[in-house]
Amino acid sequence: MKNKIILILATFLLVLTACEQWVDPGLNNDPTKPSDVSLNVLLPTTQAYYAFLQGGDVFRFSNMFTQHLTGILRQHAGIYQYVFTESDVDNLWNSLYADAMQNMNILIEKSKASSSPYYQGMGEVMMALAIGTTTDIWGDVPFSEAFKGEANLTPKYDTQEQIYNKIFELLNSAIANLAATSSTFTPAGDDLIFKGDKAKWTKAAYSLLARYYLHLKRYDDALNAVSKAQAAVGDDFIFNFGTKGNEANPIYQFMEQRGDISMGSVLMKIMNDANDPRLPFYAEKDDNDEYSEESTIGPYYYRSEAPIHFTTYAEMKFIEAECKLAKADKKGAYDAYIEGIKASCARYGVAQADIDAFVTNPAIAVGENNIDLEKIMTQKYVAMYCTPETWVDWRRTNFPKLNPISGNQIPRRFPYAQSERLFNGASLQAAVPDAGSANFIFSEMWWDKMW
Repeated sequence: MKNKIILILATFLLVLTACEQWVDPGLNNDPTKPSDVSLNVLLPTTQAYYAFLQGGDVFRFSNMFTQHLTGILRQHAGIYQYVFTESDVDNLWNSLYADAMQNMNILIEKSKASSSPYYQGMGEVMMALAIGTTTDIWGDVPFSEAFKGEANLTPKYDTQEQIYNKIFELLNSAIANLAATSSTFTPAGDDLIFKGDKAKWTKAAYSLLARYYLHLKRYDDALNAVSKAQAAVGDDFIFNFGTKGNEANPIYQFMEQRGDISMGSVLMKIMNDANDPRLPFYAEKDDNDEYSEESTIGPYYYRSEAPIHFTTYAEMKFIEAECKLAKADKKGAYDAYIEGIKASCARYGVAQADIDAFVTNPAIAVGENNIDLEKIMTQKYVAMYCTPETWVDWRRTNFPKLNPISGNQIPRRFPYAQSERLFNGASLQAAVPDAGSANFIFSEMWWDKMW
């Protein structure tokens, strides 16, 4: 797998868009640049490229807002103080649309055309993940008209409610496709996540259903999805990078090249107060031999082959805990909360003896009578370090309690990209009239208003 990542990220640049040709397609053909790409190249391309984006700006910006991280230099010092503009997210927006999701759309359409439902299902799971991340960052975004190339260069914006309905549609379609009895082409080693294991892909689809149902307070639906999602750490929906320099995890690359961030004070205090055994995996000790906001990112993520987490068994147990608490099942909530902590510790490599000791620590072992939303979300906040979902959780629940770094508000969304204002401004203005206002990044989006 590791040897494929450089090829994948290079091949991504060669994948066709949906644009129509206006000259004879036989002219000026370069035999070194293919005009079509097979499913077994498209699938790993979409996986690697999306993982790179989630581990890049998405991770850094959102985790500074949640104070998992501190911005200490240059651009990141400004973003940490909520000083950022439409140009700061331009590359992310364009990469998500023109590259990652465009290729996912091509993968899905080519799979349909070749009667290859296994590839289609995996593509639909990746698309649901990508558009879910996108709408949870911005709110209303283009989707239904977004991948038509020159046929529509100014796609309309779909509402966030419409996007969520599309996420559910994609995931339910994926589950059906992954259960198909046959497929013309079948993924195997080209699937860099599960090596073609359709059962694990189905669990990944259910894990995303659980996440997005939870965002909408659909507790029964979320619990049903959790029951069919990851059942062990080995089922985790993650992407592992490689050991070579051009295969490296984006967090590692950023720290090696810039290093403009350090650990967040809120996260370090929560973990220090509980003597959390994940500390040596999350952070390096500072110059005073302590874990603090001056600590750098630790060895779990600060290594070339580190994974990017999409959804995990630990997240499913915390979703279960939150849903059961909402339904007044305190024993079920507490049991799931403890299991979520154990699963997180195991994912990060904590020894079993240390896990067993940690969950008997009075700071953790509060008992079912004392379990509440703040305790569940605080431990989920720790477990979900380095993922953008923590920002969603904070916006939903206001836990853990955070004080703004600057002013009196914490950002609740990104500004829209400069390229959208310049090249699709009419569609943006029609859908989001206040997109250019100074207060826009602090405004609630559709699902956020439910909480």
